[in-house]
Amino acid sequence: MRVPGFLVRQFHVGGSLRRDGDGFSIQARNPLGDGTLVKIGQVSVDGHAIEPQAITATRDGEEGVHHAADVSQATPVTFRKGDVVTFHIAGHGLEPGKHRFEIEVFELNMGRLHLTFDDTLKPSA
Repeated sequence: MRVPGFLVRQFHVGGSLRRDGDGFSIQARNPLGDGTLVKIGQVSVDGHAIEPQAITATRDGEEGVHHAADVSQATPVTFRKGDVVTFHIAGHGLEPGKHRFEIEVFELNMGRLHLTFDDTLKPSA
């Protein structure tokens, strides 16, 4: 299911795109309800695929790191209403400017969800 833009805007933390080590980071928040991710599908930035091995996530207030490549039916990741998560993408540098993100995830009860949004990387000060 393609998630409508007005819902995606509630999940994506606008302006959170940052350079981070040899890659970048971006944040999401869950304003709705609890859920369970059972798979991370295709992820792309500006039409370029990002391999799952490059993606990790940390939930605010927790020390554990979740690896996108490890998310499965056997090792799902639960999320709660109010969670803020920072996604780290290693090995993919971005230039300042506007970037398009396309993300496919599989939620236990809702199935396949496809999210598309834009964010802008500001030049370093």
